[in-house]
Amino acid sequence: MNRWVKIFISGLFAVFCASGVFAKSLSIQIIQNNPGQEKVWATSYLFEQNITDYFFDAGDIVSSSPIWISDTEEKNLGALKASLRENLQGGMDTLIRVELFYNTSDSSNPEGLLLENIKKVQWKAYAVSTGIQLFEGSAVPEKPRENTNNEIGLSQFAGLVAYQINNQMRY
Repeated sequence: MNRWVKIFISGLFAVFCASGVFAKSLSIQIIQNNPGQEKVWATSYLFEQNITDYFFDAGDIVSSSPIWISDTEEKNLGALKASLRENLQGGMDTLIRVELFYNTSDSSNPEGLLLENIKKVQWKAYAVSTGIQLFEGSAVPEKPRENTNNEIGLSQFAGLVAYQINNQMRY
């Protein structure tokens, strides 16, 4: 084989191997802020799946913590500390907690996969090794139209949230 072809192939192999060194390792935790509810809703699972898929597809190492149903600030803080400990043991770098605020008072189907059920989404990212908050953000869905008030509209909004989180992770 030609010497230059060998060098080129070796270079490609080195670039391919080195690309894994720069992958982020992060854990996603969804917090369901839905007063009076004791079960995890399908919308929360959908958000978790879409955000996890977004980062996985971007080449990151991703895990997820169990979805937490928000109750009191004291319990939320306890859940954060437990999640940070678990992720430290798992070797993750960043914990991203995404809190879904529900508003189902005027909903046609409160438990359904409808964009109208989400009031807003807030997120906070933490360095797992120190517990220090790295950044935070929020997003409010557009007023749902007939063709977006469904699972597809929710998935698109979750993708937008993941995109905004990813942009903030360039710290």
